[in-house]
Amino acid sequence: MAESKITTSKNRIETLDVLRGFALAGILYAHMVIWYTGAALPPDVYTKYDSTADGIALGIFGALVFGKFFSVFSFLFGLGFYLHFRNKRSKPEYLKIYIWRLFLLFFIGLLHHILWRGDILTIYAVLGIILLFFGKLSPKIILTIALLLITNIPTHLYDFFQTEVIRSSVALPMAEEAESYYSLVKNSGFFEVLEDNWRSWPAKIEYQLQSGRLFMTFGYFLLGLYAGRTKLFSDPENNLKTFISWNRASKNVVLILLFLALLMYLFNLVTIPGIKVVPELQWIASFLFSIYNACLSIFYITGITLLYRKGSFQKILRPLTALGRMALTIYIMQTLFGLLLFYNFGFGLFDQTSPSINVFMGVVVFLIQLKFAQWWLSRFQQGPVEWVWKSLTYFDFSSIKKSNK
Repeated sequence: MAESKITTSKNRIETLDVLRGFALAGILYAHMVIWYTGAALPPDVYTKYDSTADGIALGIFGALVFGKFFSVFSFLFGLGFYLHFRNKRSKPEYLKIYIWRLFLLFFIGLLHHILWRGDILTIYAVLGIILLFFGKLSPKIILTIALLLITNIPTHLYDFFQTEVIRSSVALPMAEEAESYYSLVKNSGFFEVLEDNWRSWPAKIEYQLQSGRLFMTFGYFLLGLYAGRTKLFSDPENNLKTFISWNRASKNVVLILLFLALLMYLFNLVTIPGIKVVPELQWIASFLFSIYNACLSIFYITGITLLYRKGSFQKILRPLTALGRMALTIYIMQTLFGLLLFYNFGFGLFDQTSPSINVFMGVVVFLIQLKFAQWWLSRFQQGPVEWVWKSLTYFDFSSIKKSNK
């Protein structure tokens, strides 16, 4: 099979746009399959539909999607910020612009959070400030810290030393929050949802800390920073062996852990649906699942990168670049589709459609967004949200339209 080099256009690395588009497709799947909810639901809601098609849809969600595509998105965010500012570090206004850009992102995320509490942009903006303090560390130290964080080591160590009393004490409040959120999505109007989302900050931060999602997200930022510092994507041909070795290693770990999961299921140590693990193995199962998520995320990143080198796969994957070039716009647009389809002030399909039907609707939304992105970029230089973000960053409101020359 013929191979072609990873191409760049106007200083953009095309492979990264493909990866962003790929990540957005996975994020859309993750949200659509569970009715585009931004917080936990009561456990019985997830198992309400039990057809074979629904089992497959939720199985794909749990095994191949949940926690993986936001990881890829976070990796790309860390790498993207490094690439955006790599040639500006020597300029005196660099730090001021960097912080101002993150402040604008936080404000965009704040507006998005009010619409939908699952927003991640506010978290990205805060963690982006912390990323500043890691920029001058050696790549090996950055990589070591990144691997510790993406496997959620701090959270698992903390959980290991907690007593059973402390562990069980957090279950009830979270259960009450799930019941309240279920009622909100199903029954509330637009302004009630906005008001409740605004009040949801404590629960959101609690989840980020208790689950370790905050540590993992920052770990992927660091992994992206490492990729930038070592020029993995800027000079891919000279780093081909690195991509191949990381891809093979992550694939092998994923296969081993899937085999262990199968054994646990066969010996009745894990029950499905609901994925309940016997109490004695809950901690180790959670730890292994974090390793599984991290390795599968790395497998996705390296796998798509390697596939995109091959001519036949370029034809399949290249349309994703349109989504990747306007990733921020597409991410927020997905929320608008989700609210319109599932919430009470829209079509109200929440809890009325099955996960398999939701996946079908997600495919339709994906195709609509893909066609829209291609149409938009044929006329404009970048996505509308990206243009606003960039224009406010540099106070330069140049025309977004493409030149006819």
